[in-house]
Amino acid sequence: MGTSGIVQPLNRISGLPTRNFRDPFFEYAEQISGEAMHSQFNVKDDTCNACPIRCKRVVESEEHQVDGRFGGAEYEHLSAIGSNLGISDLAALMKATERCNAYGVDVISLGVTIACAMEAYEKGIITKEDTDGIELTWGNAETLLTLIEKICRREGIGDLLAEGSMRFAEKIGGGAEEFALHIKGLELPMHEPRLKQGMGVGYAISPTGADHCHNLHDTGTAKNVDFFKPLGAFKPVPADDIGPEKIRMLVYFTNWRHYMNSAVVCQFLPWTIDHLVELTNGVTGWDTNVWELMKVGERAATLTRLFNLREGFTAEDDRLPKRFFKPFKEGYIKGKAPSEEDFRQAIRYYYQMMGWDEQGVPTDGKLAELGILWARDDSAREVTSVEQS
Repeated sequence: MGTSGIVQPLNRISGLPTRNFRDPFFEYAEQISGEAMHSQFNVKDDTCNACPIRCKRVVESEEHQVDGRFGGAEYEHLSAIGSNLGISDLAALMKATERCNAYGVDVISLGVTIACAMEAYEKGIITKEDTDGIELTWGNAETLLTLIEKICRREGIGDLLAEGSMRFAEKIGGGAEEFALHIKGLELPMHEPRLKQGMGVGYAISPTGADHCHNLHDTGTAKNVDFFKPLGAFKPVPADDIGPEKIRMLVYFTNWRHYMNSAVVCQFLPWTIDHLVELTNGVTGWDTNVWELMKVGERAATLTRLFNLREGFTAEDDRLPKRFFKPFKEGYIKGKAPSEEDFRQAIRYYYQMMGWDEQGVPTDGKLAELGILWARDDSAREVTSVEQS
């Protein structure tokens, strides 16, 4: 069933983004679940060339004439353009997925951008005069399919939506910025940061903006920390904890994921850290170890930080949209959300553990340790730490 199998479990714990992350659960989650997809459609497994994982789902349906060549929906699709838009029409979601894949469009960014527009429409910030007469209402599957075509062809309202939620909200104004759920211009993935609070910190500090792939899924580390054993003694930490022990986990895990990305290693295999050290040595002929490979990841994270600083990003961009500091009034995580003060402290912990100063600028000592002191001087604009100024 793949990742589509987590739709209903996440919905039960208020972790399924619904109507632009506004509601704690989706009342029609069962209708868009992996179980429903497998029972209603002819779902097969397929793979890319020479890949043994076979994570691609092939879905064919006469309804909406879904073309199986472009793959079926997985969790991020079912949530981003399903529950997050209030849509429960599974056949329409299969067609929407097919069109996005055929056009090469990121489904997460598309879904969150449309959700921003729907909320702005609901609040009267934009009207049918602005939307080419399209009703941007929650649960409207035909609107979704129409907007995909308009966005990909940059026609009418689609030309503005194609720029993403940040630029869309800046353009229309009227307070729509509150509904644009992005970090550094990248829309949030389908993982609720009021539930996975360590992940929320990871979203904020990610060099690429909100990202769930090189991030810590702390509902898992709340129960099992076997992955971290080669890195030192860890105890499980609750998902809603963003204290120093959680941030230590986040630092180690994200640095390791940066190494995995550098090694171009699939994240769907249940690798242990020791497995990947052995694999790296076997492929390269090196005699490397956990410490050296962790430093590869840390070096990558630090270099991307320097790149972002050069391009004008600052510590002010390491933030979380304000919506996620407001707790749900019902549901599994009723009343739970990080405070802005605790969140900023968590960011400071991250900076300190990474060897960055209070402004998030890597110190000379850290750059020297990583062997990349040249990167500061090689920048198009000089990056100088607060300590030096």
